[in-house]
Order: sequence, then C-alpha cells, then structure tokens
Amino acid sequence: MRVNERKEKINFKLSIIAGLASSIIFSWLGSQSLNGGAGAAVPGIVYYPVISLLLGFLLICSLAFCYDESTKMYGVFLVTFIIPLLLSCIILLNILFLDFVFYGIVAGMVVSGYFLVNHHHEIFSRYVKVLLTLFAAFLLFIVLYNFVLFILANGFVGAYENYKLDFISYIVNTVIVVALYWFVVRKIKGINGSQVFVFGPSRSGKTYFMLGMYKQFVDFFEGHPREVIFSGVPEEEKNFSSAHYLGQIEKNEPLRATVTDMVGIYTMRGKKWGFNTIDLTIVDYAGEWVHDLPAKIDPASFTAIVQRLSATLNIDQKSLSENIGFIKFILSIKENNRAIIPSIIEDVISSFIYKRLLNSGKIILLIDGDLIARNDGPSRDELTRLFGYYVKIMDFVGEEKQYALVVTKTDKIEPIETVAENSPRAQEIEESVFKTLRSITTFQAIENKAGTVPIYFFCVSVNSMNTDGQQVISQIFPWRFDEVAKFEF
Repeated sequence: MRVNERKEKINFKLSIIAGLASSIIFSWLGSQSLNGGAGAAVPGIVYYPVISLLLGFLLICSLAFCYDESTKMYGVFLVTFIIPLLLSCIILLNILFLDFVFYGIVAGMVVSGYFLVNHHHEIFSRYVKVLLTLFAAFLLFIVLYNFVLFILANGFVGAYENYKLDFISYIVNTVIVVALYWFVVRKIKGINGSQVFVFGPSRSGKTYFMLGMYKQFVDFFEGHPREVIFSGVPEEEKNFSSAHYLGQIEKNEPLRATVTDMVGIYTMRGKKWGFNTIDLTIVDYAGEWVHDLPAKIDPASFTAIVQRLSATLNIDQKSLSENIGFIKFILSIKENNRAIIPSIIEDVISSFIYKRLLNSGKIILLIDGDLIARNDGPSRDELTRLFGYYVKIMDFVGEEKQYALVVTKTDKIEPIETVAENSPRAQEIEESVFKTLRSITTFQAIENKAGTVPIYFFCVSVNSMNTDGQQVISQIFPWRFDEVAKFEF
C-alpha cells in the first residue's frame, strides 16, 4: 500500500489542474507572444521545426515520467501542459511541422523505452531535464525577442495603451515559461531503479526475508545470487550461503541462527520480461563485528571510516570511496586481506551499507513483526527508536529515492494460514498493522514525509502456515512477497 495515498491523489489532481490552466493560458496568448502580435516577429521558419520536434519528443518523455512514482506528478503536469499546447499550435496557430512532431515522437519512444526497461530513470530524467531546459529557454527567447521588437515598433507607452492584450500576453507568457522551469524542470528527480537495497536491524528477519526474495527472484524473474560471507571461522562460511540455507529447508531442518562473528552480503539479480534487470542487496549481520551498526551509518562516520580503511589497506581514499559499495570490490578486500578482516570488518560493512543506501534508487527498511505482536513497553520503545533512525536515513540519503517499509513475521501478528496473499483480507491485515504503528510518533514522522517522497508499506511472512507461534521456521511459505517484488520492479 502507498503511504499517505490521499495526499498523493490531491497532488495528482493539482498537477492536472495546474498543467491545463497554464497551457490553456499560454496557448490562448500564443498568437500574440509567439507570432509577434502588432510588432515584427522572429520568422516562423526559424523556430517552428525546432518547437515541433521538441514537443513531439517531450510529449512521449512526459508520458514516461508518469511510469515512475518519483516523477509521476511532474509527468502528469507536463502531459497536461504539452497536449493543449500541441493542439493549439496545430489547429489554432498552424505553426507546427507535423513531420517534425512525428520525428520527435519516434525519438522519444526510443529513448524513453531504453532507459525505462533498464530502470535507469535517473539518467533518463537528467537528459530530459536538459531538453526541457532548452525548450523553456527557447520559448523564453522567442517571447522576449518578439516583445523587444514589439516595444521598438510601438514604443513602450504606445504598446501598452494601444495593444494591451498583446502587451499582457508577453508578460503572462514570460511568467509561465519561467515558472515552468523554476517549479517543474528544476525539481524533477529520477531514481536509479536498477539498484534495490534492504536494510534492517538485528533480529528483524533479514535472513528469512533474503530467502523469501531469493525464491521470488528464481521463480518469477530468472534470478540468481551472488554473495560474500565473512566469518570468524572461515571453514564455516559455506554454512551461511543461501544455497546451504535452502538445503536445510528442503530437509525440513531449522536454520541455524546467525552467529555473532558472521556477516553476509547477498545480492539477487533478476529480470522482468527478459530484460529490466534488478539488483537487490541485503546485508545479514548479528554480532560483535558490527555492534550498534545503525548508529554508525552517517556521512560523518563514513568520512572517518574511509580515512582509516585507506591507511590500513593502502588504497587511495577517492578510489576506496567510489568502489566500497560494489560486491566485487568487497570480495577483493576479503581475498587480499584475510589476516586483518576481524579488525576491519565493521568499517567495511558500515561503509558498504552507507554507499548502497546512497546509490540505490529503492530502499527497503525492515520492521520486526515480533515487536508489533508483543506490543509492550520495551517493544514500542525499540520501534520508536528504529523509526527515528529510519527518518534519519531518509534525511541524509535524500528525496531522490523510493522507500518501502516491510513488516516481517506477519504470521505472529495475525493468523494468516487461511488468508490468500492478494485477497481483501490480506489488505485489511496490512492496513490494521499500519494503523497500529501510526500510534508511534516517529512512525508518524515517516508518514508525513510520504507527501513528497514515495513511501510504501507491506506486510510479509515466510511462514504463512505457522499456526502455533513457533519460533523456529523449517519451511518457507512466502506470503505477499509478490507485492514487494512489484515495488522492486
């Protein structure tokens, strides 16, 4: 479910109204400000082909913006701004070259399609912002140039007194174009949807969540894993691989608990429709190597960590900072520095998590359902501190992300063995858990952020057949993991 969906719907409607209103006004006054009104004008043949090409291209790109939640509101505004303007230029002003409009549409489809299927919305947004800036600058130049010629031909006083509508059209359309750039173009922020990172505190169900997503990726998205395991006893590292975990489950054996000196970095890569590649990364940790890890993930700590690791590993700080978020780089550190791993593992993992949070376009934050089920003073205190920290993460990571709050162990909160995962009852359970958490002040702070940042809320379980509250899970029966997968893809 989308958090603060009501406010999102209001913003959606306001975007439509604002786009239509500004476009209709601009189009109505366009015959004056674009064609020169009562004064000399820039010859249409100079700019009509360029406007035609840009309008066709930007129309398709604006529709593509509507596909992604991070740019949906701006996409809706641009679509409702461009379509009336396009129709006006074709029907009323008769200034467009339809063949150039067609060329722009084709180019827009090619460019939009390429970036969308590869989930690189941040690169796509960057290019479109450049073209939107050029489009706004081009319109502004035409309007102001014609305005200057208009004033020179009639004089300032004469232009105002004898041609008020023309005079006003230049002023209003100048304001509209400047506003289009200032309040829309500058604020468009795409995300890198190809990178998804999962973060959760100790005991939040990271291991089982990883296995649930592993099954989802393999079953539906041509998935395969890649992982790096650190253990105080190297011979035991194989016991914490995803393959070993799944083997235990196949034998109906409970998974061994994550030991205090183990850290695992697991990445699942999957595809949708044969392309649309997604990398999902989760770090599983429990112990003394990463004590109080969440408190150490912030910009100031990252700078200090990079300095320490640079000196210890004899790696340039710039290179270390740029590469510490990549699995391949972490693997090389492990292979080349086995003897000192225990002394640097906390710095390596905390800096890796920090970089993944920054680089990933979509971030999944786990909530321990066991705490919600207990609903006592200590549990609420722990959740209050956790949500406060999640607010901090959102603040320093920034608004150019999409977030999902995922409650694990839902089977401990509600009996779900007879509840179909996509049924109305499943949605009711999700809404009920959400309402429970709304009584926590720091959770309300997250909800308030959902007015400007896309935030989703899901409840999942890897043991939907649990009927006796058992603490040890020996079988995986995923429940509503497909909803999380929809968010990821």
